[in-house]
Amino acid sequence: MPETIENGAAAPAWDAPWPTDELEQVQACPVCDGSGRELLHDNLVDNVFFVAPGRWNLYRCTRCHSAYLDPRPNEAGIGKAYGIYYTHVAENPRGDSRKPGIVRRLKLALTNGYLNSRYGTRRQPASGLGVWLAKALPVRRQKRDAEFRYLPKPRPGQRLLDIGCGNGDFLVNARDAGWSVTGIDTDPKAIAVATRRGLEARVGSVDLFASESACFDAITLSHVLEHLHEPKRFLHAVHRLLKPGGVVFVDTPNIQSRGARHWGRNWRGLETPRHLLLFSQAGLLDMLRASGFENIETKRRTAVRRSMYLGSLRMQMGKSPDGPEPTRLPWSMRLRLMWPVAGARDDEFLTFVAWKGRA
Repeated sequence: MPETIENGAAAPAWDAPWPTDELEQVQACPVCDGSGRELLHDNLVDNVFFVAPGRWNLYRCTRCHSAYLDPRPNEAGIGKAYGIYYTHVAENPRGDSRKPGIVRRLKLALTNGYLNSRYGTRRQPASGLGVWLAKALPVRRQKRDAEFRYLPKPRPGQRLLDIGCGNGDFLVNARDAGWSVTGIDTDPKAIAVATRRGLEARVGSVDLFASESACFDAITLSHVLEHLHEPKRFLHAVHRLLKPGGVVFVDTPNIQSRGARHWGRNWRGLETPRHLLLFSQAGLLDMLRASGFENIETKRRTAVRRSMYLGSLRMQMGKSPDGPEPTRLPWSMRLRLMWPVAGARDDEFLTFVAWKGRA
């Protein structure tokens, strides 16, 4: 735990090396197969959950500008990096479950009014004024859209697969919107939480559907691709599993973001060694197109900048990014965040919605 490390009561986990028989070399960029590279960061450690042994080098591909670990944990050993993980507990995706006061109830009614109109939920209390308010408050709308992953309203019986479903927070939202939901995750602890919530969730990877094709109307990948050893093979499998006209949602940290440049080795998005690779915008777009996806839409998630910066600041101070202190960014940084990021290339996350053609 970070408190133990800070107080000096025990040696940090990274003082122990990662077992050599659970390491593998990376001969080329996992995104574009480029062989040219440059060292971006050396001696990275698990300063997020403080559980993974070893120190790591992150290289940047000179062709697509994505980044990857070399060497990296192999598939047999990567599980030891997930001893503590945020998906091992369930959150309430609808917010505070306590009986709301007047102001909280009004906010809830406005939020539900927008969600019911945009995504097809039937949540109560609800006010139609929420639709108009969402137009006037784009940052607040962005947060709600991210919770429902920018998906279209489902038609009766349409199926959704959430890969890397974790504890099932998103599946609850998707089920409320009318999707017939299924989730998979390689983490048994996370799946145990999801199944206790009454969700259809299974332990495993996309290989569970190796013999199937064209069986889902939507597939969502929220912070999944950066954990994969073979992202290209994975995206081809996702494309195969979608029905013609099906939609995929992708969200992943952006190694070229303004935060990544500012915070360097303490950027919250690195999360070594669980994040085996980190995409550039061009690298991810090219990989989606090469996998057969069309009509790729970019979604801006500027609202996450504050939380990413605050987590990075805590890491720079040697603390857990999810800890209680500090609670606020310095004034100079808050002023910096008031200036909008000009383009999606600088956003903290790369967020895309894309479609499989109907041919």
